[in-house]
Amino acid sequence: MQKQLVVTVIGADKPGIVESLAAVISREQGNWLGSAMSELAGQFAGILHVSVPDEHYRSLCEALALLPGLTISFAEGTPTAEPAHQVMMTVTGNDRPGIVHEVASILRQLEINVADLTTGCEPAPHSGAPLFYAHALVALPDGLAMDDLITALESLSDDLVVDIDEAFSEQ
Repeated sequence: MQKQLVVTVIGADKPGIVESLAAVISREQGNWLGSAMSELAGQFAGILHVSVPDEHYRSLCEALALLPGLTISFAEGTPTAEPAHQVMMTVTGNDRPGIVHEVASILRQLEINVADLTTGCEPAPHSGAPLFYAHALVALPDGLAMDDLITALESLSDDLVVDIDEAFSEQ
């Protein structure tokens, strides 16, 4: 039987972290199923989904915990079904404090689950002013009209633009 393991990793960024994680997972008969990893403010931050035979679960966790310079935590996962209706959306606007909270509050109010989220700031093309962006894969509840989602998000400010990738939509 296989166990699902979610591993979070953080530590000072340096070459070789991914390779050391992969080596331990491979040595302990684990299967690296998915991950998201970034360098943020000089720190390596990652989250991994690993499948591992029951008999190797404990030794994998122990071996990962011994990797030097990394803080690692574990959570046992469970298989989940894909949501019926997911869309990829992009939100852009002038950066300001609280924008992520405002967007997240609208999503919660509309009972939208965030499956994947990437945010950041970059200089606007002509002015160089900080431009906030969020790319999110979201699961929409049955009956929510796409226009209602766009209207709710764009009501947060005059400069906020929401794009929904309809080609990704599975409705």
